[in-house]
Amino acid sequence: MKLFTSLFAFLLICTVSVAQDFDNAGEYMGFISKQQENISKKFMSYVSASAHGKREKKVEALRNKLLDEVQEGKMNISGMPSFKNDKSYRDTAVNFMKLYYNVLNEDYSKIINMEEIAEQSYDLMEAYLMAEEKVSDKLKDANDRMKAAQAVFAAKNNINLISDKSELGNMMEEVHEMNLYHHQVYLLFFKPYKQEVYLLEAIEKGNITGIEQNKNALLKYTQEGLEKLSSIKAFKGDNSIAMACKSMLSFYVKEVNDKMGTVSDFFLTKERFATIKKEFEKKSSPSKEEIDGYNKGVADINKASDAYNKNNQTLNQQRNENLNTWNSAVKNFFDEHTPRYK
Repeated sequence: MKLFTSLFAFLLICTVSVAQDFDNAGEYMGFISKQQENISKKFMSYVSASAHGKREKKVEALRNKLLDEVQEGKMNISGMPSFKNDKSYRDTAVNFMKLYYNVLNEDYSKIINMEEIAEQSYDLMEAYLMAEEKVSDKLKDANDRMKAAQAVFAAKNNINLISDKSELGNMMEEVHEMNLYHHQVYLLFFKPYKQEVYLLEAIEKGNITGIEQNKNALLKYTQEGLEKLSSIKAFKGDNSIAMACKSMLSFYVKEVNDKMGTVSDFFLTKERFATIKKEFEKKSSPSKEEIDGYNKGVADINKASDAYNKNNQTLNQQRNENLNTWNSAVKNFFDEHTPRYK
């Protein structure tokens, strides 16, 4: 899953000239802005490589370069003098860099650990995605403080800030919006997906009570998901993952309503035959009626087994087709909407 790339898309990009004359307010601001721009470029290289299928070693190398860039930017800004005895803008920028580094380093490690177990349950997956978004909100708050400090500095020193976003800034915002959209659809996919796993485990164990309970829960979660999915709009005209999710959920509805009857019938027939067989084997000289009853039980279980196996074959084929469609749609979605940046 490429779910962690939304966390860092909150760096302010400001296009002003850059120089080393810190007695000039515009150049003072420009130096800080340049550090942020350098980090943003490294961030986009990392995100682009992660989304577009680059090798894991290369992606990790780019993350390390991003960490180095943040550390260097923090040191460069820390080394700046105050501007006319006003150090508020500089110190706000330094604090932002510290926070950004901690997120990339410490929070990243924690969330990666959460990712490793996220697929064990819906609650863990939801907690994982919420942790991402919580860190993202923390960065957004810090970025808002950075913007405010910049605006105050500009106003004090008669600098006219241009509010238009740069191309790089737009790219970073696109990444954030893309990930939030994916999270929304993914949770609607994952809840019934995981519930079906529990259903299949109950079937594997031949647990009739478990089959009924998990079947009902699967139908409930699927219907809830379809209802929520109907209100989700396309992402920039692209509804591919929403449609793939709908197709997967529609499969679950058919699985429960049209196919689980055959599964339940098989296990009930199997249970009945086990009783018939046990009683029959106790007879040293069974009557014709008892033999006929046993033979009928054999015929019933053979018929139920044949129907069960054909049913499973159909379900497995349809499930795999829908899962492949979903996985392909997600891959193409990230590939299409993650900006390419070198």
